[in-house]
Amino acid sequence: MELLDRCRDYADKFFRELMLAAEKTLDAELFESAKSSDSNEDQQRFYETIQGLKQHGPAMHTAFQKTMADNYQRFISGEDIERGIDEQIDMAALSLVQRDQLEDDLAISVIVSKSNSRNSECLWKLNKRLAVLRRGKSVSDETNPFGPARACEALQQAIGQLQVDGKTRIYLYKHFGKLYVVNFNKVLQGLNDLLVAKSILPNLRFSLAKAEAEASAVDSTVDETVDRERLAAEQQASIAHQQHLYQSIRDMQLSQGPKSHTISGVSFDGIATDSSGGTDAFAPVDYALALSAIQQSQEFLSAAALGQPLKTELVEKRLFKQLNQVADKKHHHKMTRDDADTVDLVGMIFRYMLDDDNLHDAVKSLLSHLHTPYLKLALMDKSFLEEYQHSARLLLNGMAEVGGRWVRDDGDRIVIPKIKTIVETVLKGFVDDVTIFDRLLEDFTRFKQNLEKRASMVEKRNTESQQGMERLEVSKQQAADELESRMDSKALADKVRDVLRKPWSDFLSYSLLRHGDDSLSWKSALKVVDAVVWSMTVLDGRDEDKNRHHQQEIEQTVKQGLETIAYDVEGSKSLLNSLKEAHKLVHQQKVLDAVSQLNLSGEADAVAEPAIASLPAGKPNASPVKKPVELKTFLTAEEEKALGRLKAVDFGTWFEFTRPENLVEKLKLAWFSQVSLRYMFVDHAGVKQAVETRVELAKGMSAGLVSIVELDNKSFMERALEAVFSRLKIGTGSAA
Repeated sequence: MELLDRCRDYADKFFRELMLAAEKTLDAELFESAKSSDSNEDQQRFYETIQGLKQHGPAMHTAFQKTMADNYQRFISGEDIERGIDEQIDMAALSLVQRDQLEDDLAISVIVSKSNSRNSECLWKLNKRLAVLRRGKSVSDETNPFGPARACEALQQAIGQLQVDGKTRIYLYKHFGKLYVVNFNKVLQGLNDLLVAKSILPNLRFSLAKAEAEASAVDSTVDETVDRERLAAEQQASIAHQQHLYQSIRDMQLSQGPKSHTISGVSFDGIATDSSGGTDAFAPVDYALALSAIQQSQEFLSAAALGQPLKTELVEKRLFKQLNQVADKKHHHKMTRDDADTVDLVGMIFRYMLDDDNLHDAVKSLLSHLHTPYLKLALMDKSFLEEYQHSARLLLNGMAEVGGRWVRDDGDRIVIPKIKTIVETVLKGFVDDVTIFDRLLEDFTRFKQNLEKRASMVEKRNTESQQGMERLEVSKQQAADELESRMDSKALADKVRDVLRKPWSDFLSYSLLRHGDDSLSWKSALKVVDAVVWSMTVLDGRDEDKNRHHQQEIEQTVKQGLETIAYDVEGSKSLLNSLKEAHKLVHQQKVLDAVSQLNLSGEADAVAEPAIASLPAGKPNASPVKKPVELKTFLTAEEEKALGRLKAVDFGTWFEFTRPENLVEKLKLAWFSQVSLRYMFVDHAGVKQAVETRVELAKGMSAGLVSIVELDNKSFMERALEAVFSRLKIGTGSAA
């Protein structure tokens, strides 16, 4: 607490001095502006503001300090802990705000946005260090009591004490904003230095969370350093490509000449687009009010709730109608050419969305309703279309990526409800505060990461299951080969062969799978086979009691082995009875020449003491199934070529399968066996979808039914800008 108080004292001193300095420079600037005013009205307003500063200046400073103090108290008490998205926005209380309030909020949001962007590293580090002082309770850009968001909130309260008109307030916000944006780095860096001096996370390294939100998940088996470098290079190339596309699009739009309608054919409804940005041009607040009315209309909200697609032409028509209603013939009644081009560009982006083959129709329908708020954002904040890492842009990219990857039908119960919630939150909650996209992006990023983790876990389990099946198959084959090599050419009763081939073969497989072929368990299990074969083919007629004892020992060992693999109790009894009957028949026959034959083979010592532990092992299988075996199948030259390609593919390679009725399925190679040469494929969710042999795949590739594909890792916005660029390059004026 003491260290937090020291941070508070440091920040209080800094902001107090900054406010005093800002007030002094403001007074001088107001005086110069009054002298150079073109109208008496403006001159009078500047002089009145100077008087207002002298009269209400102390109240302004007091309001600023009180708001900062209140924010700090909420911070240390934990009352500022961020709530969920649904809790943060009271949907029932939402309504269109008054113009003055909206103008204030817009001005403040611009200062906060620029300050956060310029100081992202300092702010991130300070958030982490303050979280340590609060015993791990998270601190965000919005809840940091010394950050731009809280300081600008206090600034808004301070300027409210001056009792000036809206135009003057905007002037004041611009003046204070210039100083605050430049000076925030000093206070944030100073606070970080203070905490580092007290050993609070001294070696903290900056993490670009937003950039990571855009990057694909990296497989843990890939070398991390190499992968980071590859991702960084790909990201830089993508950024450069998108910047080039955007600038080229703007250049082509500018070269099209005067505009009387949008590229989709919607008339501007009498609104001129030749303003250069003077007093006759619509201001961002005009667009915000017009589009907020459309966005929160019952018609639009109902269509979004029902999942019906929203046509871009309808949004454009409603916008021009609303602008005509709010137009002021003396001042705000024209659009700048840049704003008109922005309306066109956003419209083309959302028309591309409705045609995007990567997205399911249900996802397209939901995302199409973001056209209205995103158009409002683009007209208010130009950085949305320009900046690769804008939160709203990353959010749209993320929802398109997850929707394209995970949604396969209308019955999806995981992704579609999440996207629907976010779309409705934006429609009802976004008036002018762009930080809503920061919160939604953070929330959706966690959702996406959970999906990725689940897919990875499912894929891992499917791979382990397939590996287990492979090992079981190999162990069964090796056990069968060992048995056949020991029973070969032996005169065994069918019942005895049945016991060894089925239940005891399972026990052999179990021992091999569980313990390996060098284990005592495996070798002992084979000696039991040797003992059974010996007891059925070789008898010592000189000592029947001794033979009977060894046979009972064998039967008991077999019984224990069957219990180990949980063999059916009744089945075990039946098999053991069959084994006893076979032993009994052998005893009754008293085949005396068996001993002579055994002596001739040099195994007399084994007959004299035929305990299981000392029985000679039978002839082992000379070539257990442990090496890759390619089936001898006639392959064409084209199939041989495909076979060679398959031998070089890595895990994670994507294949495209054309199924019956021309259904196309993209699957990832998750694992292949070096023994059976089988390939296991999973879908985007990590679920096993197919197991194919190498030969089957080669034949499919030769027939054009299977192909190796490169997934398009471009973001939605990059694909959209490419489509818009191509559309404009064609140069037609028809609808996109």
